[in-house]
Amino acid sequence: MVRVMSLNDDAHPTIGSRTASSSIGGIDVSAQNISCEGWDRSTYDCNQDLAEGFRRMLETSIIKAGKMDVMERGQLTQILEEQGLAASGLTAAGGGLGGLTGVDYLVIGSVTRFGATEDQTSVSTSSGVGSLLGRRGRQAAGGGLSTSKLSVSMGVDLKVTDVASGRIVVADEVSGTVETGSAFSVGGVQQSSGSADPFADVQRVVATRIAEAIVTSRIPVKVIGVQGDGVLVLNYGDVFFGVGDVLAAYSVGESFVDPDTGEVLGSDEQLIGQVEIVSTTSKLSRARPLDDQAYVAGAVLRRIPKEATESSSKRKKSGSAW
Repeated sequence: MVRVMSLNDDAHPTIGSRTASSSIGGIDVSAQNISCEGWDRSTYDCNQDLAEGFRRMLETSIIKAGKMDVMERGQLTQILEEQGLAASGLTAAGGGLGGLTGVDYLVIGSVTRFGATEDQTSVSTSSGVGSLLGRRGRQAAGGGLSTSKLSVSMGVDLKVTDVASGRIVVADEVSGTVETGSAFSVGGVQQSSGSADPFADVQRVVATRIAEAIVTSRIPVKVIGVQGDGVLVLNYGDVFFGVGDVLAAYSVGESFVDPDTGEVLGSDEQLIGQVEIVSTTSKLSRARPLDDQAYVAGAVLRRIPKEATESSSKRKKSGSAW
C-alpha cells in the first residue's frame, strides 16, 4: 500500500504505496501570481493559509482514494513524546520508540496561480429588454439590468521524486477553474445562482486532480469486472469520478524494459474505445461502453478531458470531420 506522510507548512508531507511508500513535499506559494481579492476571509493569510489549506485538501483526496496510507510527520514531536510515554510504561497503548515507516517518493507542489476575474455586463431596460421583463420588470429595472460571472482559477506545479535515486518520476502542471454561475441584479436587487465559495471549490478541484495524477500513476484505473449486461466495473470510486465522465480504454501488451537500468520504459498499448461513468460508490465505479468493442478485465483506462468530449460532440453535431 502507498503510505502518505502529513506535514505542516514548514515540513514535507509524505505519500507512499501499498507496494512502495512516498512523501508529499511542502506546498509553497508563488506570491506574485496569487490574489485572494474578493475572498471574504478577515483573518486569512493569502500565502501561508492558502498553502496549508490546500495541503490538507490534497491529503484528504489521497486518503479517500483508498489506495494509499497516510503517515503523520507534521506532529513528529508529539508522536515521539507519545512513544516515550509508552516506552516508559506510563501509558498502556502504543509501542516503543522508533518504528516510523520510511518513504520512497517525495511529492512537492507549488501554487503558481490563484485568483479571480469577474465578467460584468450591463443592459439598459428602457426598450427591448424591458418589454421582455413585463410591467413589473420594467418598474424594477429602473436602474437597468446587469449580470456578472466570477471565474476563479488555480494552478499548481507538481513534482514527484524517487527518494532512493533522486530521480524525478513525475513533473506536471495541474490547474482548474470554477465559475460562480450567473449572478445578476435588476434595479439594484442582487441574486445569485453560483457557488457559495468558489475560492475553496477551485482548491478542492485541483487537489482532487493532483491526487488522481499521483495515485493512478502508481495504481492505474482498470476494469476489474464485466457484468452480464456489459457494464464495466472499475477499481476507483467517487473520489475521482462522477457520472458522465468519459474515459478511454486501452489493452496493455508487452512491456519494454531498459536492459541497462531495469527501468520500465513503457508498454505496447492499443486503444479499445471509450466508456462513460454511469454510477459510483466510495470504492468503485460502473461504466457503459460508448461503442460495440469487447472489453475485458485488466483493460487500463484514462480520463478524457471534458473539453475534448464537448469539442467532439460539437463536431459530430456539425457533421465536420476531425
